[in-house]
Amino acid sequence: MKSWQSKALALCCLTLALLICGANVALAQEVTATISGTITDQSGAAISGATVTATSVERGQKYTATTNDTGLYRIPQLPVGNYDLRVEKTGFQTALMPAFTLVLNQVARIDVEMKVGQVSQTVEVTGAAPILKTETTQVDTIIDAQTNDALPLATRNYVELTLLSPGALHPDPSAFNNGDNVNSGARPFINGNREQSNNFLLDGMDNNQVSDNLLGYTPAPDAIQEFNLISNNAPAEFGNFMGGIVSATIKSGTNSFHGDIWEYFRNDKLNANQWENKINPTNPALARAPLRWNMFGGTLGGPVIKNKLFFFVDYQGQRFDHPPAASYLSVYTPAEQQGGA
Repeated sequence: MKSWQSKALALCCLTLALLICGANVALAQEVTATISGTITDQSGAAISGATVTATSVERGQKYTATTNDTGLYRIPQLPVGNYDLRVEKTGFQTALMPAFTLVLNQVARIDVEMKVGQVSQTVEVTGAAPILKTETTQVDTIIDAQTNDALPLATRNYVELTLLSPGALHPDPSAFNNGDNVNSGARPFINGNREQSNNFLLDGMDNNQVSDNLLGYTPAPDAIQEFNLISNNAPAEFGNFMGGIVSATIKSGTNSFHGDIWEYFRNDKLNANQWENKINPTNPALARAPLRWNMFGGTLGGPVIKNKLFFFVDYQGQRFDHPPAASYLSVYTPAEQQGGA
């Protein structure tokens, strides 16, 4: 290779490296949970240098922090789920907090009092106060995976569940059931704001369609771990809203295989006829409106490497068919066509 070619190649590599190193990091909103608190001894004095370990019950992954001089610790970016908390420090008995649940966007404060003793001795903390959201002032409603799966949704649109939150309503709830959740599906009116005023997030990323703030993508309810509707006092990390923030997170794999399959079937053969089809006494009743809806799919998650690497996949297909339906049509009588009564 010629000298000038080598210099040009080296310059290109250097430029690329500078661009990568100097690029701005695109930060999304937090879609995890955080644990924080204070570790003290029985006299109330702060314990510094204590090791605090949160362990995921489902995935076996460990997250560790160390208390500072004032006994404070903080473990951020924990995936939602169930955890136990272990606190260790030389000269003190090990304290174990039994399994508790962290939900989306939660900052849980857990203070632990340690007793003097050997580290090999373990004390299980019982009778502790409930884990409350004392670190944030947001007003929100959590809808978990069990609720997503159990409640009937006519067109599998998880946004319809936002109507379970205080302050959320819609003048026409049937608008959620048109089968087209992305192009023209309804959204809630939060605290009197228009439906275009909401901000939809999926795993921390923007999920809004540009022109009318419709949903960019509607995941299957079976694939959603949790979603959180924040209706007031959202943290500073959130923006682009006046109504509500609907933040959803997708499920992940665990140390055990899990999944489901489904088929949601809607057909006019299972429906009653509409009353307006029988309202005209001079004409025979019209047949019920034809309907052919099928929504089907499945989810699967599990371990690739136990306690280290996991997978989760989901699929949902839909076939919406609206065959032509008969309806009454009023026309002018011959006399009316001539201007008579």
